[in-house]
Amino acid sequence: MTDRYRPLAVATIVVALALVGCDALDPSQVDNPRTTDEDLAQAERPTTALLDGLRAQFARALGATIVTTELAADNYSVNGTGLGGNTLDFPNNLTPNVAVLNTTNQDGLYWNTQELRAQGDFLLEEIAPGDDNATAAQLAEARYYRGMAFLLQGENFGAVPTAADTAAVPAATLLDNARADFEAALESTASDADLAVRLNAALARTHRALGNVGEARSYAQAALDAGGDAFLIEQPYDADNLDNAPHDYLVQRSLQEMQPLPRLDFLDPKYVNENSPIPVASAEEMRLILAEAALADDDPSGARTELKTAIGVAEDRGRVTFEDGDERLNNALNTRPDTSALQVRFEPGTPLVDDLVLNRPGTVTTPTVSGTHVTAAQVDAASGTDLLRLLYLLRQEILLLEGHRLHDLGIRLPMMLREIDTNPAISAGDPGTEASVPAWIPPQNELDLYEPSIIYENGDSGPLTTTEVTMLHDMNRVLAEERGLVIENPMVPGQ
Repeated sequence: MTDRYRPLAVATIVVALALVGCDALDPSQVDNPRTTDEDLAQAERPTTALLDGLRAQFARALGATIVTTELAADNYSVNGTGLGGNTLDFPNNLTPNVAVLNTTNQDGLYWNTQELRAQGDFLLEEIAPGDDNATAAQLAEARYYRGMAFLLQGENFGAVPTAADTAAVPAATLLDNARADFEAALESTASDADLAVRLNAALARTHRALGNVGEARSYAQAALDAGGDAFLIEQPYDADNLDNAPHDYLVQRSLQEMQPLPRLDFLDPKYVNENSPIPVASAEEMRLILAEAALADDDPSGARTELKTAIGVAEDRGRVTFEDGDERLNNALNTRPDTSALQVRFEPGTPLVDDLVLNRPGTVTTPTVSGTHVTAAQVDAASGTDLLRLLYLLRQEILLLEGHRLHDLGIRLPMMLREIDTNPAISAGDPGTEASVPAWIPPQNELDLYEPSIIYENGDSGPLTTTEVTMLHDMNRVLAEERGLVIENPMVPGQ
């Protein structure tokens, strides 16, 4: 990694500094459009200003993570060319030059998580030590955001560099860096209950990714104890200055490039406004981690209890009714499943399921936080592999559009081409420069395919040619049979 992240990180907080007050920075000291490290060090409250920038950058990184990973997973497929084509639908074809990977705009997962990490480094290692006004609470929050950069990278990449012009470090190190930041922050947050909930939830997620059953269980329960049985941590957005990136591709843009798997249609689009908040951590997620830990401990009864509790919390979350103009088109301009007249099979030979597809365009009601079609009765009736399949299905439905699914599938993305081309310590073929796709992922774009692919007589109009749609693969069954529990089979490079 070159120094390119540093100038952008510094420039990002110019506006934040201006907002802190006239004592923060004298603009006459700046001889060029970029604020320098020295200017920041001389400002009266640089940590405060940088923390505002760090919060905004986390919002960007979260949105970019969701856009990229939901499309590369089996949750959504790409319609149109607004995201550089539909390469993300073909996991085995992913290269460092894929548009949403090799970009510095709001959709760039790699760039935005590296920028978040670099801003955290800058604040914690260069500015805060010389800022007498920096508080323990501010430093804890900064560590949380830097830890989230490491966590998002550790879940979704095989390896990335963490300093200028250095070799990439493996995902295991990234996740351990996240753990260290979260633990250090938690030690100083006794008086900040909200941040403590965030940190406990982040630690539960990190230890799940590392395969540490006991720690994942302990932190998940701690998050619930501190936040309550229905806690929800959300990242806010501002339609004027910092909009919700997934919303752009779900609702705002005319092509509506993000199109859901037919069996997930009833949950889409979740973010109906530019300023819709995105869940970062929730009671539902903690319950699902506790269920997974119970299964790892050979406690299916305990797992069922946690899964049913998660379902109950999701059922009580808010819903929104709005006028959805999505015509549900695919790249061939044929209409995707868009009517409640359709029933869906999760794969050939399985029962048909009602009420998974809504009528569009038209007035629809969808969850704003979480939802699922799985019932408590189904959980009670399941055992063995079927129970594990329901765990994966509940994670997919309840945590839709939150950036978790790619990690559950086991797919790891390559770093951006610009990193490889400009970092003297990294060459093509090195760890992290190529996608990692498990053998259980089907070929081509079969993660997203269903039959028949044309459901209307004229492709986009006319009478229905069928009332049944069948997914080619039930990836939750595949994961249950092939991967097992993530917490038991974390598949972390470098571990």
